[in-house]
Amino acid sequence: MKRRLPYILFLFSALFTYGQVTLAVSEVKDAKVNQRFNLTVILEINGENMEQETPLRMPDLSKFDIIGSASEQNTIVLDGKKGEVLNQMVYQWVLSPKESGKVKFGSVLVTVNGKIYKTEPFEFNVRESEANAALSNNAAHRRSEVFLNLEFQNKVVYKNQPAVAILRAYSKDYGNFRKVSNIQFRPQGNVRITPINLTKSEIETNAGMASQILGTYMVLPNESGTVEINPVSALVSNTSRPTKISSNKAKLSVKKLPAGMPLDFKNAVGQFDVSVAQGNSSETPEVEKPVTITMRLSGAGNLETLHLPQIVNSPNYISFTPQITFNTNLKKNGLSGNVIADYVIIPKKSGPVSINFENFSFFDPQREKYVDLGTKSLLLNVKTHDQIVDAKTTIEKVNDYTNVVLETVNTPILQTHNLKIKDKSSINWKIVVGNLGLMVVVLSLFLFIRKKTKKRTLPLTTTPTKSASIAETEAIIRQNLNHHFQESIDYLKKLVEAKDFKKFFAAYQELHTDVKKYFSVQNESEFRKYLERTHGANFVDEYRDFSEKIQIEKFAPFHTEEHIEALLQSIVTLYQEIIK
Repeated sequence: MKRRLPYILFLFSALFTYGQVTLAVSEVKDAKVNQRFNLTVILEINGENMEQETPLRMPDLSKFDIIGSASEQNTIVLDGKKGEVLNQMVYQWVLSPKESGKVKFGSVLVTVNGKIYKTEPFEFNVRESEANAALSNNAAHRRSEVFLNLEFQNKVVYKNQPAVAILRAYSKDYGNFRKVSNIQFRPQGNVRITPINLTKSEIETNAGMASQILGTYMVLPNESGTVEINPVSALVSNTSRPTKISSNKAKLSVKKLPAGMPLDFKNAVGQFDVSVAQGNSSETPEVEKPVTITMRLSGAGNLETLHLPQIVNSPNYISFTPQITFNTNLKKNGLSGNVIADYVIIPKKSGPVSINFENFSFFDPQREKYVDLGTKSLLLNVKTHDQIVDAKTTIEKVNDYTNVVLETVNTPILQTHNLKIKDKSSINWKIVVGNLGLMVVVLSLFLFIRKKTKKRTLPLTTTPTKSASIAETEAIIRQNLNHHFQESIDYLKKLVEAKDFKKFFAAYQELHTDVKKYFSVQNESEFRKYLERTHGANFVDEYRDFSEKIQIEKFAPFHTEEHIEALLQSIVTLYQEIIK
């Protein structure tokens, strides 16, 4: 702004300098009726002891339509050691002459340290517009009578630093503000524009012109230099047809990031903090079992566009693509909140395992320096399954077994009533008959549930008839197994359709346990050895990959119907091959 000052002063027709105060007003050229022009007033106060006591007082503007106004203040330190400071205020009005002819513009007044400073009045000519242009402008004026203005709260920002823009409408008629709709920003590649608040403000009035804020927006520039925002368009609903109006082109001065950035700096601008934790800290990490690691980045700045620190690969664990969750709020000072990345890892060894993330650094625009948060890590004490079981007490083992039964076995819930005999000297036959009826209902329900349970239970052995051979007996058992397998698959499909994914994994575990019992194997290791003997090493590798996928999906923080359907298809393919 300081470098542009000589050029601006060259255009000023009235310039008065009183010691340490400079007051200037721009020259008006080629003014026409009903056509807008900009009027600029600059006030410079040099010195720390100089104090502006009154606001800028403009002359009579009744011969003009005031379309809009804006102001900007800059503080320039000329000499820090001597305490020389220059306070520069730039005021701008958008005016439209009402009548043609010679117009006199009066003095602009301001009081500084008890002394009144003013500019000399001047005159300029206002010409009539050409006939076609006048008709067009008057027609447009009659149709809409609404003007849009886009301005920035902070016009100077760093690259990737959010800037707040305000869209304001001006009109003489309050009713026109209700007609403004369909506000649109033209897309452009050098900025990202996100609405902060689209609630209209209260209507304000200044010099006969009413104004209303239509929306507040966050503008995120991704390149340095002077960035020009495309005009904002809107529709004004009239009685005949909607009229499209456009705003001005707002400019944003984007500064380059200073030198000295860390090697691991990506594009984070703001104030941030990073933390790493285990998803469920109460659970003990187990070898070959999924563990959720949560990386949380919180603060204020370009949260939605910055590069998150990634997990570092290691032979001690396998990591998968994280689930990203944004918990952000758009406020007047920018975007704030947190971004959560949930990683699923599978430890490959027991003992201490360190989960490391990449270095993360950011630029703090308030302190104007880079901040390096370093590497964030989490140390897991991974144990084997036998170590976890041995560490549990007897009560904990009983509780685990009870929880498994309650999660996998469907137990009926019976509603009971408290029956009380009011008169002990006589028998209430209604109560007796009611109790007998309740007992019959309970017994019938028990037999029905027992019958259904037997249908879903895989028979371990089938007693053949005395005349049946061993081959015929195996055929009968395999036929029963196939029948039970098809029932289980149908049940799994119903659970997928109902999106009851918790019961889906429990039903699969029941099917897997029945199949192992059928082949008389006790644990997972023996079952894999059996598959290797009967189906080969390649099939065992496929089964191992499937087991890892289903464990990862079971303990994943989110489930999708597509992933569950893919698992169901793998279950059908693998287990049909196993029970052949």
